[in-house]
Amino acid sequence: MKYRLVNVSPWILAAACTLLAVIIGVFAVNNYRREKQLMTEVLLQKGVTIVRFVNAGSRARFRNNPGGFDDPGWRWSEQLQQVFDQTAEQPGVHFVLLTDRKGSILAGSERSRIGGQLDGEILSFLAGLEKEVPGNAIYRIGRRDNGEGDAFQIAAVYAPLGPQDMAEDGPPIRRMGRGGGPMGEHNRQFQQGYQRWRMAVERVQAEKYMLLVELDLDQLNTAVKRQLLQIVILSLVLLLVGVGGWLSLLTLQGYKGSQTRLRRMRAFNDLLVSSLPLGLVATGNDGNIQIFNRVAEEILGLGEQQAAGRLPSDVLPPPLVDLIGRSEVNLREPQRRELTLAGQDGRSRSLLLAALAVVDAEQRHVGTMLLIQDLSEVKKLEEELKRNERLAALGEMAAGVAHELRNPLSSIKGLAVLLKSRFADSSSDREAADILVGEVERLNRSISELLNYARPDRLEKEKVSLNGILQKAISLIRVDADAVGVEIRTEFCPPPDFVHADQDKLSQVFLNLFLNAIQAMKNGGTLKVGTSCDQAQLLCRVEDSGCGIDADLLPKIFDPYVTTKSGGTGLGLAMSVKIIEEHGGRIDISSTPGQGTTVAVSLPAWQQ
Repeated sequence: MKYRLVNVSPWILAAACTLLAVIIGVFAVNNYRREKQLMTEVLLQKGVTIVRFVNAGSRARFRNNPGGFDDPGWRWSEQLQQVFDQTAEQPGVHFVLLTDRKGSILAGSERSRIGGQLDGEILSFLAGLEKEVPGNAIYRIGRRDNGEGDAFQIAAVYAPLGPQDMAEDGPPIRRMGRGGGPMGEHNRQFQQGYQRWRMAVERVQAEKYMLLVELDLDQLNTAVKRQLLQIVILSLVLLLVGVGGWLSLLTLQGYKGSQTRLRRMRAFNDLLVSSLPLGLVATGNDGNIQIFNRVAEEILGLGEQQAAGRLPSDVLPPPLVDLIGRSEVNLREPQRRELTLAGQDGRSRSLLLAALAVVDAEQRHVGTMLLIQDLSEVKKLEEELKRNERLAALGEMAAGVAHELRNPLSSIKGLAVLLKSRFADSSSDREAADILVGEVERLNRSISELLNYARPDRLEKEKVSLNGILQKAISLIRVDADAVGVEIRTEFCPPPDFVHADQDKLSQVFLNLFLNAIQAMKNGGTLKVGTSCDQAQLLCRVEDSGCGIDADLLPKIFDPYVTTKSGGTGLGLAMSVKIIEEHGGRIDISSTPGQGTTVAVSLPAWQQ
């Protein structure tokens, strides 16, 4: 180290010291400017707060003086004097004035100046408000109004009416009633008074009076002086630290380079392990878990802190522990297994496991690596594919069978009608013929439903309101709901609630869902219908408090001819799913036996 310092050129040392001095100077100047800007923003915020306080206080004064609406002697500026007196009590506030555009002082915390005139320099400053958007404030650091030193001055347009007041059509009491009687007459009189008051206040606001706030600069000057002192002290400290750091750099450069390379390699390895699409669990030669990546955390429901440094038998499920043990015995052969594992969240996952031993160059066992691949989605897609193939085959078969059955049914119906005409009206044979005709018609309807399910529909899509469709469907089933004592509760999202859909098909879906819910509540209950909206999706939830659906039947509830009703065809929900999927949406159902069922229908929102 000594030899290195001796061999260092003086010019290198001088260049380093010069560079350090420049850095310290730039740092000091930036700190000084930042402190000054910060204190300026603090004073500006304080001034803006006072302006908002005056506006809010005057707004409250106007609202709390309804008796002065029609009083010709009522002066709004006098109502503000108490507000200005309160603001003047704040520390660091010289004064708060209300002036017109000509500089005449109308009101303020310094009552002796009311009726006076502002000087030309401040008038020039206030002229800048003409170029500002209403609601903005301007400020400056300039000579005080009385000429004694400098002060911080903020100016803003006086706004006794806020955005909410400008948006209101009338006072809040206007919404309390619209009927006749004394109360209605009182409301009308109050509304008329309110309109006169509003016109008076709007005239005041139209004059664009200005608020001028002057604040003390002692706080800013003290902070700037303190910052200058801190800059000097910090500059000395940084200079000493820089010299010491420059000297230490010669010694630490080699060590720092090796540490940097080591950190980069470790970070790359960590990134590689965490980015693997497979779960990875690795143990060291002591048998404790050393690596537990993010995918393994998600699959097994364990955090890295729960697993790191512990034995596999303490944290992993028994099948995984057994597989790791086998890999230690069979060093040459990877152990593979496929199993279904129930996670802590209650979901069952199909996993493909592969365990293999980690050995060093001398073929010594130094650890075990377990790879975990989640096949749940693959299994689900396989089952969905099989189901779709089965439904497609069923649809083709249904279309063929329906075609072959309709002609014989027509002949049977014709013969039944002919036989019916040959029997007397009171004959039992005539009644049997009527039954035969009815059953043939019922079979024909079932065949029509089957054909409608099997054949692809042609949707007539248009821009429709989801809430409107639901309200219309509820009106159609309300009589049925009242008949069995079912209460209907609705909670619709605010517009926009538009979807690109076939209105008749969606009405068919929701009518079917509502009727199913009502039929599940034979002894009465509650039917809740609600919607929620976002930019991409609209969600409708239909909840009932009925008998619910058994857990073993729930996965097959959307299959054709699966029904819990004795007289049902089992095609209602199947048709509903088909219609929603053709609209690019989705239906999900959850149910608890004895407590009720919830159906969630999501549809793409209307896109311009």
